[in-house]
Amino acid sequence: MIGTSLSHYRITEKLGQGGMGEVYRAEDTNLSRQVAIKVLPEEFAHDAERLARFEREAKLLASLNHPNIAVIHGLEEHQGKRFLVLELVEGQTLSERLKKGRIPLDETLDICRQIAEGLEAAHEKGIIHRDLKPANVKVTPEGKVKILDFGLAKAFYEQEAPVDPSRSPTITEQMTAPGVILGTAAYMSPEQARGKPVDKRADIWAFGCVLYECLTAKRAFCGDNVTEVMAKILEVEPDWGQLPANTPTIVRSLLRRCLQKDPTLRLHDIADARLEIAEAPSTAMVPGAVSIRRPGRAWILGGVVGGLLFAAAAALLAWHLCPAPFLPVVRFPLRIQAGHWLDGMRFTHLLERPSRPAMAVSSDGSFIVYSAIPENPGPRAKPQIYLRRMDQVDAAPVAGTEGGINPFLSPEDRWVGFWEGGKLKRVRVGGGVPATLCDATLTFGVDWGPDNTIVFSPGVDLGLSRVSSEGGKPEVLTMPDKAKDEYSHRLPHFLPTGRGVLFTIISYCCGLQSRLALLDLGTGKWRVVMEDAADGRYVRTGHLVFLRLGTLMAAAFDLDRMEVQGQPVPIVANVMQALNVPHFHYSTAAGQYSVSNSGWLAYVPGGVLPDREDSLMRVDLKGNVQPIGDWRADLDNARFSPDGHRIAYGTAGSQERLWIYDLDRGTKSRLTGDGWASELAWTPDGKRLVFGWFELGRANLYWQSSNGSSPMERLTISENNQHPGSFTPDGATLAFVGRHPETGYDILLLDMKGRRVTPFLNSKAAEGWPEISPDGRWLAYSSDESGGYEVWVRPFSGQGGRWQISREGGTEPIWSKDGRQLFYRQSGTSLADQVWVADVRTEGGFSSGKPRLLFDMQGFMGKEAVRGWDLWPDGRGFLMVKMEERKPQPVTEMVLVQNWFEELKRLVPTGK
Repeated sequence: MIGTSLSHYRITEKLGQGGMGEVYRAEDTNLSRQVAIKVLPEEFAHDAERLARFEREAKLLASLNHPNIAVIHGLEEHQGKRFLVLELVEGQTLSERLKKGRIPLDETLDICRQIAEGLEAAHEKGIIHRDLKPANVKVTPEGKVKILDFGLAKAFYEQEAPVDPSRSPTITEQMTAPGVILGTAAYMSPEQARGKPVDKRADIWAFGCVLYECLTAKRAFCGDNVTEVMAKILEVEPDWGQLPANTPTIVRSLLRRCLQKDPTLRLHDIADARLEIAEAPSTAMVPGAVSIRRPGRAWILGGVVGGLLFAAAAALLAWHLCPAPFLPVVRFPLRIQAGHWLDGMRFTHLLERPSRPAMAVSSDGSFIVYSAIPENPGPRAKPQIYLRRMDQVDAAPVAGTEGGINPFLSPEDRWVGFWEGGKLKRVRVGGGVPATLCDATLTFGVDWGPDNTIVFSPGVDLGLSRVSSEGGKPEVLTMPDKAKDEYSHRLPHFLPTGRGVLFTIISYCCGLQSRLALLDLGTGKWRVVMEDAADGRYVRTGHLVFLRLGTLMAAAFDLDRMEVQGQPVPIVANVMQALNVPHFHYSTAAGQYSVSNSGWLAYVPGGVLPDREDSLMRVDLKGNVQPIGDWRADLDNARFSPDGHRIAYGTAGSQERLWIYDLDRGTKSRLTGDGWASELAWTPDGKRLVFGWFELGRANLYWQSSNGSSPMERLTISENNQHPGSFTPDGATLAFVGRHPETGYDILLLDMKGRRVTPFLNSKAAEGWPEISPDGRWLAYSSDESGGYEVWVRPFSGQGGRWQISREGGTEPIWSKDGRQLFYRQSGTSLADQVWVADVRTEGGFSSGKPRLLFDMQGFMGKEAVRGWDLWPDGRGFLMVKMEERKPQPVTEMVLVQNWFEELKRLVPTGK
C-alpha cells in the first residue's frame, strides 16, 4: 500500500502489524499533518454488527482528550476499506526502551506518573484500557508519555468468541465477557486469568507490572511458557529482591498494593498511585541499609564458601518443607480457523461432524494441529491440516496437507502425519513437500511410536499394521479374531516405552461394542484391559485414559507391568465420540481429544453421536401418523404389553436401558439398571420382560418382572449374542435369535421350564425375526436363502413344508390378532421403507394370498434379526419409533485445559 491513498490520506510507510490490523504512517493532505492509519481486517470491515459496535466505541474513545493518551481522530472508509485515523506518536515504546536495561529511578517515576495521569483521565469517563503493557506505551524524544490503543481491544473484540491465554504476547479477543481470559499473559490480573469480568482494577494491576518492569528490567511474572506465567500470577509473589536498593519505601508499598491478587485488597484508584509517586523522592536508601567497607580477599572467599553452604542447606530445607507450587487448572475455548469447521472424514448425513481423530497437541503443548474444511463445503472443497501455535492468534494451513485428515505428530514434534487420498503421508510441521509412507484405503486411527515406526488401522474390518516413518511396505500386526466377535482393530496408541500398543476392538452386535486392548509388541499377543472402553492413551502421570460413551475416564496404570490398577473414574463429560452412527465407516468409536506430555488437554464437546430426539408414533393402516406422549430420547424398539395398556421400549445414550410407559397414566418408569439392554419381548401373561443383556462384549438372555418388583435373572449362557423374538401362547417356549460366527443368524428355542436351548433353523443362510402365530401352530420368519431377505412361514412343530409370503423383500413379520394376516416391512427398493400385508389361511393347512402395499414409511426405525415395531391392540394400526435426528452444529471451536494433570492426579491418585 506504500504510495497509495486512502481518501485524502497518502500512505508513506508501514509501521507495524497487530491483532487489530496493519498500521501505516500517512500524510493528511487536507490538514498537512502526519497521522497513523490502522487498516481494519477485511472480515471485520464486512461484519455490520461488529462494525456498528466498533463505531460506537470509537466515538467514546475519541472523547478522550488528554496529553498522555494518543488521540483517535476518526473512523473512515475508502473503497470498502475501513480504517482508523490516529495520532502519530514519535519515539520509542517502553518495550523497546527496556531492551537496554532497567530505567533509572527518577525517569521511571516520571514515566509512570504520566501513565497514571492518562489512566486516571480515562477511568473518570468509565473507559478501561484492558491491555496496558510496555508495548502500548510510547515515550517521545521530549519525554512525553503517550498510552496507545486505549480501549481498542474492547472496541474491536467485545462480545466475540472467547480466547485462550496462550495468545501471548498479545491476546486480543473478547475483553469483557465472563469466563474469558484476555490481555497479554505477563500483565494479566488474576481475575482476567480466571476468566472473570474486569474493571479498572485490572488496569491498576497492569500498571504495577509496568512499574516493576521499569525498575528491574524483568517482568513481575515470567516463565518458560504461558502456563508457568499464569500459575505465578495466580499463586506466586513477584521477586521483591530484584528491586533496586534505592527504591523508596513508598514505591515498594505502592507496588505491593497494585499487585494484590484479591482485587478487593488492591489499590482502588489510579489517582492514589499518581499521588504516591509524586511524593516519592527520586533517590532513597532501602530501610535498614548501612555503609559497608569493601572486604579483603580472604573475607570474600570465606563469604563465598559460607554462602554456598547456606544456600545448599536452605535449598535442602525448602525441598522437604515447601510443597511444589500449585498450578491452577484453567479451561478456555479455542476457535477453529475463521470460516472453517473441524473435519475428519465427516458423517455422510451429518456433514459437520468428524468421525476420525481430528486434532493432536504437541508434546510440549506449544502448538496444536487439526484438520478443517471451509464452511458450507461444496463438492470440490477439501480438508487441510492447520497449525495453531499457542503464542499466535491465528492458525495457518500446513503446506502440502491439502485433502488431509487424521493428523498425528512425530515424538519430537518435527513432523505431522496425515491420511489423504488412500495414502499415509508426512510433512514437516512448518509445511513442505509431503512424503508418501504407504497405501491405506481408509484410516481408523494412526500413531507414531518412539521407535520411529507408525502403527495404523488401514480398513473397515482389518487389524493393525506397522510401517517405518521413512515409508515402505506395511507389516500386519494383528487381525480380528472373528471367533471372539472381533470385527476390527483400530485407534492405536503407543505406550511411551515402545513395548506395547493400546488399541480398540470393535464388535457389532445390536450396535457397536468396544473394548480396550493392549498389544505386546514383543510377543505379538494382545489382551483386553478394559471392557466398554475405546480410544485409550497412556498419560505420563501414570494413568490410562479412555472414552466410555462420550465420557473421558481414567484409571491408574502400571507401565512396567502394563496393567490397569483399580477402577476407572469419570474425568471429563461430554467429549465428542463417534458412536451409534448408522454406517460403520463413521461409527468409529474415535474421540475428539488429545493430551500433551506437558499437561494440556484439548477436546471437542458433543458427547456420543448422533444425538436423536425420537418419538413413539401410532401409524394407522393408511400411514397416517399420530404422536404418543412427549419424547426427547434416543429410542429403540417398542412393544405392547399383552393387555395393551403398557409399552416397553429401550433408550440409548450413556447406557442402554429398558423403560415402561403406562398409556393410561402417561407415566414412564425405568426397568433395568445401569448397563446395556437390547431388544425385548413380553411374556404372554404380561408379568415379565425378556431382553438381551450385554456382559463381556456379548448379549445373553435375561428376564425381569415388568413392575420391577424382582431383580433380573439370567436365562441362557452362550459365547454368542442372543436376542428374544416371541413366545408361544402358553409362555412355555421362547423363539429367539442367536448369532453364530459360522452360520450367522440362527433361530433357536428356549424351554422356559427346563432352560434348555434347541436349534430350530441354523442353516448357512441367515434366519431371523421369529414370530409365533396366535394359535401357536406356525412360525413366521425372514431368511436370506434366496439372496435377499424374504418372509417365510413354517409349522412350529418343525414337520411339513414352508411357504414364501413376501415377493420383493421382507423382514419383521407380525401376525394379526386373529392370525389371518401377516404384516411385514420391506426396505431397499426405494428411499422409503414400506409396510405390506398378506392374507393367510391356517385351517386345514396353510396358504397365503398375494401381498399388497399398505403405505410407505419414511424415517421409522427398523431392527436387525428381531422386530422393533408392534401391532396396535385394536389391530387398526402400528406402534413405531420415528427417528428424529437433532440437527448438529458444525464444530467451530474446541476446549483447551491448562495444567490438566493437576486435576487428573487429584481425581485419580496413583499412590506414587
